[in-house]
Amino acid sequence: MKMWFISLIIFLVLFPDTIFSAPGISSHYKNKGFHTRLEYVIDSDPTKPTHCLFVWHRLPPYLYIEPDELYQLNATIVGFINIEASASQSHPFAYCFLLYNSSKIPFRNRRKFSINIHSRYLDPKSDQNQQYETLYLPEPVIHFTEKHCPYLGSGCPAPLSETGIESPRELTVTIPVGQEYHLAFVFPLTCLFPLIGCSLLFIFSGKNRA
Repeated sequence: MKMWFISLIIFLVLFPDTIFSAPGISSHYKNKGFHTRLEYVIDSDPTKPTHCLFVWHRLPPYLYIEPDELYQLNATIVGFINIEASASQSHPFAYCFLLYNSSKIPFRNRRKFSINIHSRYLDPKSDQNQQYETLYLPEPVIHFTEKHCPYLGSGCPAPLSETGIESPRELTVTIPVGQEYHLAFVFPLTCLFPLIGCSLLFIFSGKNRA
Protein backbone atom coordinates (compact mmCIF):
# COMPACT_ATOMS: atom_id res chain seq x y z
CA MET A 1 0.00 0.00 0.00
CA LYS A 2 2.85 2.37 0.85
CA MET A 3 4.67 1.67 -2.42
CA TRP A 4 1.45 2.18 -4.40
CA PHE A 5 0.95 5.60 -2.72
CA ILE A 6 4.54 6.64 -3.51
CA SER A 7 4.10 5.57 -7.14
CA LEU A 8 0.94 7.63 -7.37
CA ILE A 9 2.71 10.74 -6.05
CA ILE A 10 5.55 10.30 -8.56
CA PHE A 11 3.05 9.86 -11.36
CA LEU A 12 1.19 13.04 -10.45
CA VAL A 13 4.41 15.05 -10.23
CA LEU A 14 5.96 13.83 -13.48
CA PHE A 15 2.80 13.65 -15.58
CA PRO A 16 0.49 16.45 -14.38
CA ASP A 17 -1.19 16.93 -17.79
CA THR A 18 -1.72 13.30 -18.73
CA ILE A 19 -5.13 12.95 -17.08
CA PHE A 20 -7.14 16.16 -17.05
CA SER A 21 -9.88 15.09 -14.69
CA ALA A 22 -10.73 11.86 -12.93
CA PRO A 23 -14.25 10.93 -11.80
CA GLY A 24 -14.39 9.15 -8.49
CA ILE A 25 -15.03 5.41 -8.74
CA SER A 26 -15.98 3.02 -5.97
CA SER A 27 -16.52 -0.68 -6.50
CA HIS A 28 -16.98 -3.97 -4.74
CA TYR A 29 -17.48 -7.57 -5.73
CA LYS A 30 -19.52 -10.49 -4.44
CA ASN A 31 -18.77 -14.22 -4.56
CA LYS A 32 -15.41 -15.76 -5.33
CA GLY A 33 -16.17 -18.89 -7.34
CA PHE A 34 -17.67 -19.62 -10.73
CA HIS A 35 -19.92 -16.55 -10.57
CA THR A 36 -18.56 -13.14 -9.49
CA ARG A 37 -20.64 -9.97 -9.41
CA LEU A 38 -18.85 -6.63 -9.85
CA GLU A 39 -20.62 -3.39 -8.96
CA TYR A 40 -19.39 0.14 -9.75
CA VAL A 41 -20.42 3.65 -8.73
CA ILE A 42 -19.02 6.66 -10.64
CA ASP A 43 -19.18 10.21 -9.23
CA SER A 44 -18.29 13.34 -11.18
CA ASP A 45 -15.25 15.51 -10.68
CA PRO A 46 -16.57 19.11 -10.35
CA THR A 47 -13.22 20.73 -11.22
CA LYS A 48 -13.41 20.11 -14.98
CA PRO A 49 -16.19 19.00 -17.32
CA THR A 50 -16.56 15.44 -18.56
CA HIS A 51 -18.95 14.95 -21.45
CA CYS A 52 -18.43 11.26 -22.09
CA LEU A 53 -18.05 8.14 -19.97
CA PHE A 54 -17.72 4.71 -21.50
CA VAL A 55 -16.67 1.27 -20.29
CA TRP A 56 -14.17 -0.94 -22.11
CA HIS A 57 -13.64 -4.51 -20.91
CA ARG A 58 -11.68 -7.43 -22.36
CA LEU A 59 -12.10 -10.93 -20.98
CA PRO A 60 -9.87 -13.99 -21.51
CA PRO A 61 -11.27 -17.31 -22.84
CA TYR A 62 -11.86 -18.76 -19.36
CA LEU A 63 -14.42 -16.05 -18.46
CA TYR A 64 -17.68 -14.93 -20.00
CA ILE A 65 -20.69 -12.67 -19.43
CA GLU A 66 -24.23 -13.57 -20.42
CA PRO A 67 -24.94 -11.83 -23.76
CA ASP A 68 -28.45 -10.88 -22.58
CA GLU A 69 -26.94 -8.98 -19.67
CA LEU A 70 -24.64 -7.06 -22.01
CA TYR A 71 -27.54 -6.27 -24.31
CA GLN A 72 -29.39 -4.76 -21.34
CA LEU A 73 -26.45 -2.37 -20.97
CA ASN A 74 -26.69 -1.56 -24.72
CA ALA A 75 -23.17 -2.91 -25.05
CA THR A 76 -21.28 -3.49 -28.27
CA ILE A 77 -19.68 -6.95 -28.25
CA VAL A 78 -16.47 -7.70 -30.14
CA GLY A 79 -16.17 -11.45 -30.59
CA PHE A 80 -18.49 -14.41 -30.03
CA ILE A 81 -19.77 -15.60 -26.65
CA ASN A 82 -20.74 -19.27 -26.34
CA ILE A 83 -21.78 -19.82 -22.75
CA GLU A 84 -21.74 -23.63 -23.15
CA ALA A 85 -18.16 -23.92 -24.38
CA SER A 86 -15.20 -24.80 -22.17
CA ALA A 87 -12.20 -22.53 -21.74
CA SER A 88 -10.09 -24.44 -24.29
CA GLN A 89 -12.83 -24.08 -26.93
CA SER A 90 -13.41 -20.36 -26.38
CA HIS A 91 -11.73 -17.13 -27.44
CA PRO A 92 -11.14 -13.75 -25.80
CA PHE A 93 -13.81 -11.14 -26.37
CA ALA A 94 -14.34 -7.48 -25.52
CA TYR A 95 -17.33 -5.26 -25.02
CA CYS A 96 -18.00 -1.58 -24.42
CA PHE A 97 -20.97 0.63 -23.56
CA LEU A 98 -21.73 4.25 -22.80
CA LEU A 99 -22.37 5.41 -19.25
CA TYR A 100 -22.88 9.07 -20.13
CA ASN A 101 -22.83 11.00 -23.38
CA SER A 102 -23.79 14.66 -23.84
CA SER A 103 -22.17 17.35 -25.96
CA LYS A 104 -23.80 20.16 -23.97
CA ILE A 105 -24.29 19.12 -20.34
CA PRO A 106 -21.23 17.87 -18.38
CA PHE A 107 -21.43 14.72 -16.31
CA ARG A 108 -22.73 15.67 -12.87
CA ASN A 109 -25.01 12.92 -11.56
CA ARG A 110 -23.86 9.59 -10.19
CA ARG A 111 -23.80 6.59 -12.52
CA LYS A 112 -23.93 2.91 -11.54
CA PHE A 113 -23.56 -0.40 -13.30
CA SER A 114 -22.95 -4.03 -12.39
CA ILE A 115 -21.89 -7.16 -14.28
CA ASN A 116 -21.84 -10.87 -13.53
CA ILE A 117 -18.65 -12.59 -14.67
CA HIS A 118 -18.79 -16.37 -14.97
CA SER A 119 -15.85 -18.78 -15.01
CA ARG A 120 -15.92 -21.49 -17.67
CA TYR A 121 -15.16 -25.15 -17.08
CA LEU A 122 -11.47 -25.89 -17.47
CA ASP A 123 -10.07 -28.99 -19.11
CA PRO A 124 -9.42 -31.83 -16.63
CA LYS A 125 -5.93 -32.17 -15.21
CA SER A 126 -3.73 -35.25 -15.02
CA ASP A 127 -2.17 -34.09 -11.75
CA GLN A 128 -4.37 -35.46 -8.96
CA ASN A 129 -2.82 -33.02 -6.47
CA GLN A 130 -4.19 -30.04 -8.37
CA GLN A 131 -7.80 -29.87 -7.22
CA TYR A 132 -8.24 -26.10 -7.72
CA GLU A 133 -6.94 -23.38 -9.99
CA THR A 134 -6.72 -19.64 -9.32
CA LEU A 135 -7.56 -17.42 -12.27
CA TYR A 136 -7.00 -13.71 -12.81
CA LEU A 137 -10.20 -11.69 -13.20
CA PRO A 138 -9.60 -8.43 -15.13
CA GLU A 139 -11.84 -5.52 -14.23
CA PRO A 140 -13.32 -3.09 -16.77
CA VAL A 141 -11.59 0.18 -17.62
CA ILE A 142 -13.79 3.27 -17.29
CA HIS A 143 -12.88 5.98 -19.82
CA PHE A 144 -13.77 9.64 -19.56
CA THR A 145 -13.24 12.51 -21.98
CA GLU A 146 -14.26 16.12 -22.39
CA LYS A 147 -14.89 15.44 -26.10
CA HIS A 148 -17.69 13.55 -27.81
CA CYS A 149 -17.99 9.85 -27.14
CA PRO A 150 -16.51 7.59 -29.82
CA TYR A 151 -18.88 5.71 -32.08
CA LEU A 152 -19.61 2.28 -30.59
CA GLY A 153 -21.94 0.92 -33.25
CA SER A 154 -19.56 -1.16 -35.35
CA GLY A 155 -17.04 -2.07 -32.67
CA CYS A 156 -15.32 -0.90 -29.51
CA PRO A 157 -12.64 1.79 -29.83
CA ALA A 158 -9.12 1.08 -28.73
CA PRO A 159 -8.53 1.69 -25.00
CA LEU A 160 -7.51 5.27 -24.29
CA SER A 161 -4.68 5.12 -21.77
CA GLU A 162 -4.70 8.86 -21.08
CA THR A 163 -8.37 8.81 -20.05
CA GLY A 164 -8.79 5.37 -18.53
CA ILE A 165 -9.30 4.54 -14.88
CA GLU A 166 -8.28 1.02 -13.95
CA SER A 167 -8.88 -0.57 -10.59
CA PRO A 168 -5.71 -1.12 -8.51
CA ARG A 169 -7.12 -4.42 -7.26
CA GLU A 170 -5.77 -7.76 -8.44
CA LEU A 171 -8.95 -9.81 -8.42
CA THR A 172 -8.74 -13.60 -8.65
CA VAL A 173 -11.21 -16.45 -8.50
CA THR A 174 -10.51 -20.01 -7.36
CA ILE A 175 -12.51 -22.80 -9.00
CA PRO A 176 -12.36 -26.62 -8.78
CA VAL A 177 -10.63 -28.48 -11.58
CA GLY A 178 -11.76 -31.83 -12.99
CA GLN A 179 -9.46 -34.86 -13.06
CA GLU A 180 -8.70 -36.93 -16.14
CA TYR A 181 -9.05 -40.24 -14.29
CA HIS A 182 -12.69 -39.34 -13.54
CA LEU A 183 -13.54 -39.39 -17.25
CA ALA A 184 -13.74 -43.20 -17.25
CA PHE A 185 -17.07 -43.08 -15.39
CA VAL A 186 -18.17 -39.42 -15.81
CA PHE A 187 -18.46 -39.64 -19.60
CA PRO A 188 -20.60 -42.85 -19.66
CA LEU A 189 -22.88 -41.44 -16.94
CA THR A 190 -23.24 -38.19 -18.86
CA CYS A 191 -24.43 -40.16 -21.88
CA LEU A 192 -26.61 -42.53 -19.82
CA PHE A 193 -28.75 -39.97 -17.98
CA PRO A 194 -30.19 -38.31 -21.11
CA LEU A 195 -30.93 -41.77 -22.52
CA ILE A 196 -32.80 -42.77 -19.36
CA GLY A 197 -34.71 -39.48 -19.33
CA CYS A 198 -35.78 -39.84 -22.97
CA SER A 199 -36.82 -43.44 -22.38
CA LEU A 200 -38.98 -42.55 -19.38
CA LEU A 201 -40.52 -39.65 -21.29
CA PHE A 202 -41.36 -42.00 -24.18
CA ILE A 203 -42.87 -44.64 -21.84
CA PHE A 204 -45.05 -42.21 -19.86
CA SER A 205 -46.19 -40.30 -22.92
CA GLY A 206 -47.31 -43.62 -24.47
CA LYS A 207 -49.30 -44.53 -21.34
CA ASN A 208 -51.06 -41.16 -21.32
CA ARG A 209 -52.17 -41.64 -24.91
CA ALA A 210 -53.49 -45.10 -24.13
